Amino acid sequence: MTILDRYLLRELAGAWLIGLLVFSGFLVVGEVLRKSIELLFELSAPLNEVLRWVLLSLPYIVVWSIPVTTLFAVVMTIGRMSNDLEITAFLASGISFFRLMVPVGAMALLISFFSFWLNAFVVPPTYGAADALLWSYRERSGEISGLFIFEPPKEPRMILSAESFDPRKGELKNLWLLEFTSREQRVYLEAKRALWVGNRWEFYDGFVQVITPDKPLVRENFEQLSRPIDLRPPKDLSSDKKRFAPNRLTFTSLSAEINRMKRWGVPKEVIAEYVVEWHNRFAMSLSCFVLAMLGAPIALKLRHGSGIAIGISVVLFLIYYLIWHIGCQLGETGKIPAFFGSHLPNLFGIIGATAMLAKLK
Repeated sequence: MTILDRYLLRELAGAWLIGLLVFSGFLVVGEVLRKSIELLFELSAPLNEVLRWVLLSLPYIVVWSIPVTTLFAVVMTIGRMSNDLEITAFLASGISFFRLMVPVGAMALLISFFSFWLNAFVVPPTYGAADALLWSYRERSGEISGLFIFEPPKEPRMILSAESFDPRKGELKNLWLLEFTSREQRVYLEAKRALWVGNRWEFYDGFVQVITPDKPLVRENFEQLSRPIDLRPPKDLSSDKKRFAPNRLTFTSLSAEINRMKRWGVPKEVIAEYVVEWHNRFAMSLSCFVLAMLGAPIALKLRHGSGIAIGISVVLFLIYYLIWHIGCQLGETGKIPAFFGSHLPNLFGIIGATAMLAKLK
């Protein structure tokens, strides 16, 4: 490692730490503070539970801050060096801009690996636990959103997902259910709502399809359906089941769940959400490198300080996030392959970075 590499890495590391504090602070104010106030004042949670929720949420805050922080560090460092004519001095001494990009790219790759580790193995269980904690207090106050359970947890014979759940009314809304019966049948059911009546669940406005080996698929629409299943009554639905949502599964658990759902013959539109989430683990990590390569040539042209660096970083990341969100929606609905849906902003970013760097030759 040369003196030039050490100098650039030291500058980048300092800017990266500043950026992490700034952008994590933005998310803390926008996300953590709002939900902490909800827990403390609206849901009457004790202070120690609020603090536990904050600590469990920190990895999630950090992992979402890392891409924009990396972009900020590169724009800040290259922009300052360009403004102070350091870049001009390097170029005059025969050091190309592509040589200056070597430590930038190396640091961005290292950060990408760190981001993947956090997003794949640390954030799912910690933020899942934080989400379950918040969910348990919301459950006491009425309807909550996002129920996702396995029955039984280790070797499930039934999977249920519902958009919302009101334990007081015993009502599920916009749900789907997959059940694997003892007769080797797979029963898939969708309904607008389900209601706990007496000692069983009643389903309304949906369809049920039965998949039996070596027999044609049977599908039936219904306005009301009473079906015996192994789902427990509302008061026994544990709040910690929410953490099994796809973005709350570790990378290995998510891979295993995708394989299991494929073996079960789960409809593709259901599996697509999990496959997109699987690719997102890589896409979000790779974004650190892509945004760094995109930010460097932009910063070279701007020649401004930290204020414009923050502005450019936020704007570029918002554009990246918008394209990523659209791509994920298209991937989950099957309009485009899941890989392209997750990596759509990275593909645009690589094309843009390559075009701008090529002009610097």
